[in-house]
Amino acid sequence: MRRIILGLITIIGAGAVIVSGATGAFFSDTETSTGNTFTAGAIDLKIDNDSYYNGNRCTSVGTPEAPEWEWVGQALFPVSGTSCNTSFPLSDLDDGLLFFNFTDLKPDDEGEDTISIHVQNDAWACMDLTLTSNDDKSSNEPELLVDTLDNPLDAWDGELAQNLQFFWWADDGDNVYETSEQDLSGGVKTLYNLATSTGAFSIVLADSQSNAWGLTVGTPLPANDTVYIAKAWCFGTLTTPGLAQDSFGNVGPQQRPNSVLCDGTALGNGTQTDGTELTLMFRTEQARHNEDFLCNPPEEESATLTVNKALLVSTGGIDVTDFTLHIVGPNGDQIVTDEIPVPNLPTGSYTVYEQITGNVAGKTFTVNFSGVCSNSPNVGTSSSFSLNLNDNITCVIQNDEIGDGFGS
Repeated sequence: MRRIILGLITIIGAGAVIVSGATGAFFSDTETSTGNTFTAGAIDLKIDNDSYYNGNRCTSVGTPEAPEWEWVGQALFPVSGTSCNTSFPLSDLDDGLLFFNFTDLKPDDEGEDTISIHVQNDAWACMDLTLTSNDDKSSNEPELLVDTLDNPLDAWDGELAQNLQFFWWADDGDNVYETSEQDLSGGVKTLYNLATSTGAFSIVLADSQSNAWGLTVGTPLPANDTVYIAKAWCFGTLTTPGLAQDSFGNVGPQQRPNSVLCDGTALGNGTQTDGTELTLMFRTEQARHNEDFLCNPPEEESATLTVNKALLVSTGGIDVTDFTLHIVGPNGDQIVTDEIPVPNLPTGSYTVYEQITGNVAGKTFTVNFSGVCSNSPNVGTSSSFSLNLNDNITCVIQNDEIGDGFGS
């Protein structure tokens, strides 16, 4: 009965509305979307490092809230249980985090580090290593028998960087070089040659023309994934026999030694007390809408050209502004202004010419070229020449009115 009564009440209400002539009962509908938002994404790069020195591992023995790092392993040096700071968890590389901090090197010392790289959006990635000093910090008696006295004003008079050898590869996260993994340094290089031959050593991790892990060219670092690169160093001669690929996981060189070998027996006293410093920088850039990104784009070769207009006429009223000056080169035909240098021109072949665009009352003129433009009877009204890298040169166009009776 209650359902019937409610139905009757509804019908009566509808009838009342019709009788009253009210206008508020037309069919209607409302849909609302609230909280519409645009939020810019981010390319937030995170780096961590897993460091080995002579086979001992710099390991976290503390808690996440109070991390403590110690050398752990069977090697006599560095002493197991002593503090270390060359391993660290995911970070922004602030607070003085270091990949290398070894202050008592001896010949035959060696190390291995594996760096893991994380981004939360697909990104291109590059790494740059720059040598910032190679200093003979002081001189002791054994060193002076084979080396000259250190120069306190010269930060590049040392030999240590020439005797530290490095090898970089794209690792799978197990801290061991396996022969199937990609060589990133072009073989074994001294730190000195690695970082000074081109001003900085740059590893292309992923850009539009390369991928360090052998993925399809043009594949960026994947979002929310982890990739690894590794580096081995030796104070002496480094060789890289490598091991076969396996699936043992992250066991490291303590359980799988000899993927790289170090021999320091050939070193003498020339490097005693020397010190070297370097900087590692990681760069990332968004991959979306950035399909042509290169870690090391070719330098654009450019030069500067100035066109100088000289007008030799006896009749008044004729001015250089009556002539339009042109240069034709790789950028096409450009109009330039008298005596104003045009910088950042690509190198290549150029032609300079002029046009009479003002009112010269029917006068005609000889055209002679000087400066970088050759003065040849075969030139006619234009001159061609080459612009080379870093050129800063001037082409002079000289006009003399024909038939004015004065000559040049």
